[in-house]
Amino acid sequence: MGAKVNYTLVGLFVIALVGAIGLIVAWLTAATDTRVYDRYRVYMTESVAGLVLNAPVKYKGVDVGKVVAIQLDKTNPDQVELILSIERGTPILQDTIATLKIQGLTGLAYVELSGGGPLSQPLALPAEDELPVIKAGPSLLARLDTGLDVALAQFNNLSARLDTLLSDKNQAAVSRTLENLGVITGAVAGRSDSIDRTLANLETVTAAVAGRADRISKSLDYVAQTTKTSVQVSAELASLLQRGSQAVAVLEETARTFSQVGRTIDQAVRKSSEDVNRVAGDATALIARLRRLTEDLDRLSRELERNPGMLLFGKQPGRRGPGE
Repeated sequence: MGAKVNYTLVGLFVIALVGAIGLIVAWLTAATDTRVYDRYRVYMTESVAGLVLNAPVKYKGVDVGKVVAIQLDKTNPDQVELILSIERGTPILQDTIATLKIQGLTGLAYVELSGGGPLSQPLALPAEDELPVIKAGPSLLARLDTGLDVALAQFNNLSARLDTLLSDKNQAAVSRTLENLGVITGAVAGRSDSIDRTLANLETVTAAVAGRADRISKSLDYVAQTTKTSVQVSAELASLLQRGSQAVAVLEETARTFSQVGRTIDQAVRKSSEDVNRVAGDATALIARLRRLTEDLDRLSRELERNPGMLLFGKQPGRRGPGE
């Protein structure tokens, strides 16, 4: 009998000890949680499937609170109203955005807070009995759904354009184009001998032009040498013909002639190979003219040496012979 009484006392003592430990743990837990929480409201326009009460609220991955209420918006049934309990001191700013995210492979959702630049202002507190509203952003699934809708729309548009492009009418037009291309290719192949002869003639003409170019270059060198000589003659005559109007007129004519020669030579140099023959003829005529002009200048110089008074009295008629 005494042994049974001892076991009962031991059992009561163990029960009392476990209860005391539980009370101490509860008291310690309640005493250490001294954080203060503020409530915020979020309006979601997408499905909140997978979100449950007490789901965590994270700010850039850090737990800052939990979801305390999930309900439809009474004023707009297309929206879901969430009440969040967030630790005071969390930087909730005017451009802070709340989005839904999925935790791993469990399918459970939580609320992620993000955004808020350094220049943003804190979220203003509304009037009494009203909770501040955090803006909601589209979740990853919502963005994927929107992107898929856009991609499907573009694919349908592309398919319609391909159908239009590959219509029977366009296919017939492409077939005719290919047939015409084949005809043209055959015609070109049939004229290959004529094309070869044309190319050979072109090479001959090019060689002839190159040969004429050498001759023209030599002619131009001769013209340049003649011009240089004429310039020297003009310089010598300028000192002798300063007082005579006739001599001045001769020099002006000489200068105009040389200018015309220079312009003609420049034009001849710039012209293409098609004008080679004409340029050669002009150069020959100019050379002949320069020669005649040089002879005239030489004759005038000799007459001035024999008769300097010609500058004042002009050219005197020759003496008459006997019986004239």
